[in-house]
Amino acid sequence: MIKFKNIRSKVSKIFTETQQMKIIVKLSSIFWFFRKYFLGVELDYDKPFLDNWAKVKNFSSLDKERNYSLYQLIKIHNEKFKDIKTNAIEFGVSAGSSLITISKFIKKNTDVYGVDSFGEFSKEIKELSTSSDDKNYLGKEVAFNINTRFKDFNLDDLQNYIKNLKNFKNNENKLIIIKGHFPSKINKDDYESIKNIKYSFCYLDFDLKKSTFDALEFILPRLEKGAFLLIDDYNFINQEGCKLAVNEFGLNINSCFQTQSGQLIYI
Repeated sequence: MIKFKNIRSKVSKIFTETQQMKIIVKLSSIFWFFRKYFLGVELDYDKPFLDNWAKVKNFSSLDKERNYSLYQLIKIHNEKFKDIKTNAIEFGVSAGSSLITISKFIKKNTDVYGVDSFGEFSKEIKELSTSSDDKNYLGKEVAFNINTRFKDFNLDDLQNYIKNLKNFKNNENKLIIIKGHFPSKINKDDYESIKNIKYSFCYLDFDLKKSTFDALEFILPRLEKGAFLLIDDYNFINQEGCKLAVNEFGLNINSCFQTQSGQLIYI
């Protein structure tokens, strides 16, 4: 019997990563459109979310439902940590759709950190972080380079967009971008800047097993009490290394919530 996992793997070898993302986002929108009629359920997306989604959807590696999960969790975070100085961090910024979503909706008095290679450390990712458990990334050029995921991407444009958001423009929040291969190839001062603080919100989207494990090892001791950790790829069949990393790390699944769109939320 042919498994869907095998079909998905073959598709990944036919289409570029950018094409795959566009196909996935389109198919996801069709699925959720019809699902509401079969179940008789329709989500009431509010206007701020829809306006932001219209901005980021064309370069997002997330579909609408995963972006909405991120948006909702940020709103819960804001209520829980109201009037408290906080820090939020994303591991795996990619083209920036999720970092924009976090930055746009995170509460005032929050510093936002974004960690990624931004296409410049693909060799290190391939050699140091791509294991035999990351089957979808073996036997070909790693996806995290300037010719694939970061084609036509400009980091300055991303930073300028976020820094012109209301809370950042008014100096109520700060944006700190850290470029490198985490944790082996990263500027010492940058590493120190994220090492010595606590976080109330973390979005983890590193795709690969070792990278996910390294990020968990770093972030768990630095989470505030009641902090939120959203792991994007936990149940993705073509990124099985992520779930293996979570399980081998020993994250308490009883303290987690699995979403229908494949994410894992740890509180």
